[in-house]
Amino acid sequence: MKRTFSNIDCYAITRELDQFLSGGSISNIYEVEDLLIFKINTSDGNRNLIIKKDSRINLTHYDYPIPKYPSQYIRSLRTQLRNRRILSIRQFNLDRIIIFELNNENGEPWKFIIELFSKGNYILVDDRDITIVAKRYLKLRNRNILPKKKYDFPESYGENFLEINRDQFNEIINDETEIVRILARKVNIAGTYSEEICHRSDLEKDLIGSQLSETQKNDLYQAFRDLRNDLMFSEIHAHIVIDDKGNQISVLPFELKLYDNFNKKDYPSFNRAVDDYFSKIDSERVIESSDGNFKEKIASQEKILKNQTEYLEELKEKSKEYYSYGDFIYAHFQSLEKLLNVIRDAKAKGYSWEQIDEKLQKAKIEGMSGTENFDRIVPSTKQVVLKVNGSEIYLDIYKSIGDNASMIYSRGKKSKDKIEGTKKAIEKTQTKIKKLQDERDAFEKKIDFLVKKPEKKWYEKYRWFKSSDDYLVIGGRDASSNEAIFRKYMEPNDLVLHTNFPGSPLAVIKNPEDESIPDPTLREAADFVVSYSQAWKENWGVADVFYVTPNQVSKSPPSGEYIPKGSFMIEGKKNFIRNAKTELAIGLIFEKMKANVEEYEYVFYPKVIAAPLTPIKNQSIKYIRIIPSRSGSSKGDLAKKIKNKFLKEVADEKRRWVELLSLDDIILVLPNGHSQIKNSS
Repeated sequence: MKRTFSNIDCYAITRELDQFLSGGSISNIYEVEDLLIFKINTSDGNRNLIIKKDSRINLTHYDYPIPKYPSQYIRSLRTQLRNRRILSIRQFNLDRIIIFELNNENGEPWKFIIELFSKGNYILVDDRDITIVAKRYLKLRNRNILPKKKYDFPESYGENFLEINRDQFNEIINDETEIVRILARKVNIAGTYSEEICHRSDLEKDLIGSQLSETQKNDLYQAFRDLRNDLMFSEIHAHIVIDDKGNQISVLPFELKLYDNFNKKDYPSFNRAVDDYFSKIDSERVIESSDGNFKEKIASQEKILKNQTEYLEELKEKSKEYYSYGDFIYAHFQSLEKLLNVIRDAKAKGYSWEQIDEKLQKAKIEGMSGTENFDRIVPSTKQVVLKVNGSEIYLDIYKSIGDNASMIYSRGKKSKDKIEGTKKAIEKTQTKIKKLQDERDAFEKKIDFLVKKPEKKWYEKYRWFKSSDDYLVIGGRDASSNEAIFRKYMEPNDLVLHTNFPGSPLAVIKNPEDESIPDPTLREAADFVVSYSQAWKENWGVADVFYVTPNQVSKSPPSGEYIPKGSFMIEGKKNFIRNAKTELAIGLIFEKMKANVEEYEYVFYPKVIAAPLTPIKNQSIKYIRIIPSRSGSSKGDLAKKIKNKFLKEVADEKRRWVELLSLDDIILVLPNGHSQIKNSS
């Protein structure tokens, strides 16, 4: 099963990526395991680019679990690359090296270089090819990758497949080795393509190169050229190769005769084919890696709990023993005081500890009063040991019986105090275990496979909603999308809405049937326009909106004047809607799709829509109302609050799907400025 890109795959994917992403800007960067994910804003909407460090690069339509905390490397990349525009994407020397040409703040071309070999690497260099940041810094035999040092490309492996002429080919093939090995070792193409050349020329791959006839050399070179022409000039015919058991074998940008007898699944682009192919490989690994290691964490806390519980029982036993020892001492106060006096007097008379111990042992045998519980003397600590019901009590010979009893009671109190502390520690550990178990249970209810995002409809790259009368209303997100709506989607029967102040979307009520647009739709569209205008950021409660017909909107300024991008001239009478409200409802909906795994028949992909309250109430299963507020939350913080509220409020069977809801998708529908939640339902 194919698991890495060849240089031919890099060539094909780079052609598409340059077409899809050039002109776009990098909005964010994430790292999931060994995958790098770029979020890129393009004229056709947001795209997610995924790079596996040593195997492949492609646009993805799947939702990968994004970690909460970025690594230091990702933080560095974000600092350097956010909002940078992609000028072009190209391959270096038909090697497994892909270069993103980027602009920097001064307009100078930086390069983000992706090396898809030898464990992979990502290197950002400036316009002088000086390394700014790299994933891995290396000292190698023939080159180094070091900070603030010049970056050098590695030497290419073999002759360039795209540049070899007939004479060079004859020289390469004239070798005492099998032709398939010659091609794989001397030309920079993968073994699969070496076999394909042999297959196309109807030559056995183990024929010796130097022994080929002129006819065989001609056939081999013709096959070589045909393969090169397929790569350079043919339309992409992307597909996944599948065996008779339904297993994926390979993903390819064009047909290979090697796989004539295999089943194939065709795709409109190589990116799509690569995305589907590798998502199946990624799914289990990426999902498992994000499981939080609950089993190990719970086991660790349970071990701590076991030790704490055993320690608690030990403390209880010690406390009980110490208090019983103290009680025993007070119960035998006089006899024990007499024993200590005897020992102290004997020592004062010059007897050694051993001699005193020996005399007391004899006295105990003879039944002398006060020696019944005597066991031994410990000379090193100057203590006498009593034996009471199998337990040992240590008394300091040079302290009074009262002081000894107080010391033992004090130890009992310390043990009792430690009991309370240990009980609190046990409660904390039990709470941790319960929390981990709840998180594990919640995780087990989560979707355990990568989910493919649904295809976006044309209007979903703009601000949009369906009115309560079922009219589509679209609005620009910025100057560029205002221009796009004006040029592509404004038709004669539509109505155009705007405000008299700058910083508002150009909004259009689509009216393909040329009907009389109802007042509720007009009012909802007005609220929509003013909510996404500067009025929200300025914390206005209401503002006026006007509407006109498309033939009143023009990009032709008076002579000598200039109309900025995203701005327009309005001619004729304006119809005003007064006191449009700055208030939105954020609604949660699910798009039902066929699942691509056996465990689920359908996927319920979560989406958010934003509009005035009335249409959202009827079109969503849950909604949250928001209003502008200077003391409210930023877009990022508000998006987190909205997602958490949806997670708490949706029914259990849908909660696992809400987990898929991207914070970026929520942020995308929020107006600029600070906001607060009014209520939800």
